Amino acid sequence: MENPKGALRHLWAAIQLLRKSEKSLSNTEVSNIVPVFDAMLRLDFLAQKLVPYASSSFLDTRVSNRAMMESPFWSRTSPEFSGVSHSDRVAAERYRLLQLICAHNKLNRVVWGCWCPMSERPSRDELMGYYAEMLLWKANSPATFASCGALDTLKAIESTTADSLPMPPPACHFESNEIAVNIAMYNAYLGCAVAMICTTDGDPAFRELEAFHLVYQNLCIAAGLIDRHNDQSNHPYKPCDAIDAGISIILHHGARRCFSAAWQEWTIAALRSIGREGLSNGFTSANTVEIMCQLQARIDPGNTNQLHNVGVNSELGSIRDRLIPLLMPRGDDDQLLAFYLRYGDREVIGDEEVVQVMAKATWKENNVGNILSLKLDVYDAVIDGYPVLSKKPQCLDLFHSWRDAVESGWHGYLGTEIQEGFLQS
Repeated sequence: MENPKGALRHLWAAIQLLRKSEKSLSNTEVSNIVPVFDAMLRLDFLAQKLVPYASSSFLDTRVSNRAMMESPFWSRTSPEFSGVSHSDRVAAERYRLLQLICAHNKLNRVVWGCWCPMSERPSRDELMGYYAEMLLWKANSPATFASCGALDTLKAIESTTADSLPMPPPACHFESNEIAVNIAMYNAYLGCAVAMICTTDGDPAFRELEAFHLVYQNLCIAAGLIDRHNDQSNHPYKPCDAIDAGISIILHHGARRCFSAAWQEWTIAALRSIGREGLSNGFTSANTVEIMCQLQARIDPGNTNQLHNVGVNSELGSIRDRLIPLLMPRGDDDQLLAFYLRYGDREVIGDEEVVQVMAKATWKENNVGNILSLKLDVYDAVIDGYPVLSKKPQCLDLFHSWRDAVESGWHGYLGTEIQEGFLQS
C-alpha cells in the first residue's frame, strides 16, 4: 500500500473537529456538509482496510451489537443527500452498506474474523444474522440493483457450475461506476461471511459454490471497470482519484476464494492493470496475492486439515485450507510486509485453535510494481521447497500489541510507533 499516514492524520483531525462542532450546527448547516460526512465515512472505511484489525474511528459502535450508530449523526438511516436523483439514492444506499459492515467489523469480527483466535470468531448464529442483514440491505437498495443487462449477467452466474464459468470473465457495465462498486462491495463482504459459514457446515459444498459465484461476479464487475478505465470517453473509472475502497481492495480479498488458479491469475493481472488506486496500490496487492499463490502451490494436499468433505471440486482445494494473506501498511522505509496465515489443526494436542503463521514476506518494489527484493521466512514444513525456521511465531503473541493499539479505532495506528516496531518483529 501507499503510505497512508499523512492522509489518515488529516482525516483524524477532521473527525475530531467535527465532533467538537457538530452540536452547534444548525439543521441547514448539517444538510450542507452531508458530502463531507460521506467522504469522511468512505475514507474511514478505507482506513479499516489499510490498518488490519482496526475498527472505525468515525462511527461509534460501542453501544449496540446491531448495525446502528448512536446519535446525533450516527442514528440516521442514511445521509440526506440534496436532490432525489438516481445517483443520490445510490450514494445513500452505499452509506447504509458501509454503516452495516463497519458495525459488524467492530462487534462480531465478521469481516476480518478469519485471522482472529477461534474464541473471538463469530458464532454461526452471528454469521447468519450478518448474512441476513446483508440480504436485507440488497432488498432495500433498488437504486443499486435497478434492472439492467449487467445485473442479468450476474444473476445467470448463480445457476452455473464454477468449472464452466469462462475465463477471462465477461465485462459487466453498469449505469455508473458507483453502482458497480456498491455491488462489488456487497459481494465481497457477503463472501467473507459465506466463507466463514463454510467452516461450520458438515457439508460446505453449497456455501463454497456461493462464495465462488460471488468472487466471479466481482471479476465480471472489475472487467467492466477496467474497460472504462481504458476508455476515457465513456464515464471513465479513475482509480487514481479514488478516496474510498475501490475495486483493487475488493479483488485482493477475493483472491483467496477463487475457484481456480486461472481466476487468481486473472485477478493478479487485473490488479496490475489498475495500479495505484487512491491510497491503495494494485501493484502491491498483485505481488501479495502472487506470493500467496506461489506458497500455496508448494503445500502438499496430503498435509491439509480436511475437517469436512469438500463438495465443490476446486483444484485449489477447500477454502478453509488455503493460505490467508495479511498485508500490513507500508513502513516508513518503503518496505512491504505480508504474513501468510492458515487455520490451525484442532486435532493436534496443544494447538491454540488459532490461525497459524505459515510464512512472512518482506519486499520493496519500484513505481511500476516490480519486486526489487524479496525475503521469505517459512515456518511450516508443509510448504515444500523452502528452509523452515525453527521458531514459529504465534499469532496471538505476534499481533497482540498491534491489535490493542487499534482496538478503539484505526487512529491508534497514528499515535504510536508500533508500526516500526512491528516491522522489526
